[in-house]
Amino acid sequence: MGLFFKKRKVKPIFVGSYGNDLTRGIYVFHIDIDNGEILKKKFYKSLANPIAISKRERFIYVCYKNNTGRPTDGGLWQYASMDLQFGLAGKSTDHGKTYVDSYVNEDRTYAYAVDYYNSEVVVIPILKQKIVKVVQTIKHQGSSVDEKRQNEAHPCFIDATPDQKWIVVCDLGTDEIVLYDIGEKGRLQRNDELTFKVKPGSGPKKIIFSPDGQFAYVLSELTSEIHVYRYEDGVFTFVQTVKTYPTDEYIGQNTAGDILINEKGDYLFVSNCGHDSVTTFEVDLTTGMLTAVDNTDTDEKPVSMILVIDKYIVVASQKGGSIESFEVRRGESKGVLFETHFSYMVSEPVCLIEGRGV
Repeated sequence: MGLFFKKRKVKPIFVGSYGNDLTRGIYVFHIDIDNGEILKKKFYKSLANPIAISKRERFIYVCYKNNTGRPTDGGLWQYASMDLQFGLAGKSTDHGKTYVDSYVNEDRTYAYAVDYYNSEVVVIPILKQKIVKVVQTIKHQGSSVDEKRQNEAHPCFIDATPDQKWIVVCDLGTDEIVLYDIGEKGRLQRNDELTFKVKPGSGPKKIIFSPDGQFAYVLSELTSEIHVYRYEDGVFTFVQTVKTYPTDEYIGQNTAGDILINEKGDYLFVSNCGHDSVTTFEVDLTTGMLTAVDNTDTDEKPVSMILVIDKYIVVASQKGGSIESFEVRRGESKGVLFETHFSYMVSEPVCLIEGRGV
């Protein structure tokens, strides 16, 4: 084979794992951008379960579950990352509360997080590039029709609208998409005029927007549905609702896992926990409407996905204990998403994010 080998072109990805005392933490992998192969590179052990990972430039933000009940456990932790290097930069624990998602604004002056268990939205300043203590806590109130999952408010996802004018929160417990005005010093004020409800019992889990910002797609965990809206200046106009999996082929229990859209905005992908699959939808770029075109089997309970270089979807399957890659191919007559046959065993992977660089 000679003395020299072709250098791989890779992209780093970070994976959060519940696991056990030996396997719990953050894994760093490389994905080969030529064939989708997943290569383990490094492991950072943690005492708490990482629930969600987000990023802003060179910083990674990890929401940890409080495993011990101690006031210093849980919270939002900030890491500086450069490829394989992963160093703690700051943390905000707020008396041991568990956040399930976070968002950092574009100029990295404020972090926002949601507490599913205590029904709260919080504001955390970033000073000298480090997150500090919580300065504002907003309590969500209400419930909905599912007595088990919606007996109280459960904010579970937070982001900004495409125009950066509002913070948007999905509340699974109240069936609401809540919009917040952003005031001085990053403080939030609920905008009741723009806040709206989805169908009762839906349990909205996540919202994403089309690349051009014209359409919003709300993923409902409890009913396994996607609600499509046209978005303009804080106003959401209903367009369509579709199921996330082929209900005529599967009669078992299913909950929606994750949702993402490609760079062009003409394909949208949803993972299904129970049906254990990723469903591909074709997107009408004019109307935003969805048409299911493909369904691809995954490992058990695919809870999280990322799209790497707009070519590979990496799926984290919590119950199956693996991450696996799939290739997105355009113009194929028999589907859109194809197995690369590359995977890696990880104990209870629940969240992942793409790193920087190639």
